[in-house]
Amino acid sequence: MIRVAVCSDDSMVLEQVQKAADRILGAGSCDRYGEICSLLMALDDGWTYRAVFLDIRWDKKAKGIDAAEKIFRVEPETKIIYMTAYPRQYIQQIFFTSANVNGFLIKPIDDALLEKNLWKLRDAEQKEAPNSLMIRYKSTIYSIRFDEILYLESVGHVVIIHTRTEEHNCYSRLDKLYERLPEYFIQCHKSYVVNMNEIRRMDKSQVLMGDETKIPISKTRYQATKNRYGCYAEQIRMTSRQ
Repeated sequence: MIRVAVCSDDSMVLEQVQKAADRILGAGSCDRYGEICSLLMALDDGWTYRAVFLDIRWDKKAKGIDAAEKIFRVEPETKIIYMTAYPRQYIQQIFFTSANVNGFLIKPIDDALLEKNLWKLRDAEQKEAPNSLMIRYKSTIYSIRFDEILYLESVGHVVIIHTRTEEHNCYSRLDKLYERLPEYFIQCHKSYVVNMNEIRRMDKSQVLMGDETKIPISKTRYQATKNRYGCYAEQIRMTSRQ
């Protein structure tokens, strides 16, 4: 899963970016920071983000631009999407310092433009991402193509990876493997992650897979799963029409 952060002293902006990221990148993909120092401390502690949506103006100063330069020194691959209500004042200034600038949003932020930035991040991630999951089990390393995986199941301390033809065991945590999977996988239950391309039907309690396997959906994850699958299915339909 792509992980992003949004840093702003505007609570409405924090909520707007997080909700859009949940829809496009997946539930839980966006961390919120109400202070620049909190974001920088998280980066110092080892947190990494594919992109940061960063407010420029703090206390009438361009502290966001200074923060972007610090982020570049720590994580030069992290993309910066600036946000500001003062575009004329800062449009040139953003290029005077070192930063991996990847976008510029004018407040109040237009939802369509925000989503375009998120789709851009997701599409770039897909182009750069590997096409297989590498796992180790009893000193043997396996390479499993993502598109062959139907679903992952956590049983005790083992994750069972169910593919079209066989099963693979892996001593790992489900959430750690989930982070390494493409965006078309969704965790619908604490013990299950499914390939959305293999879903035949979904209701409030379960997912019916193409091979007739029934996967439970937890009550706490139902709404996020429904929203994510709906957005993904719509994207597939739009792509097929082009």
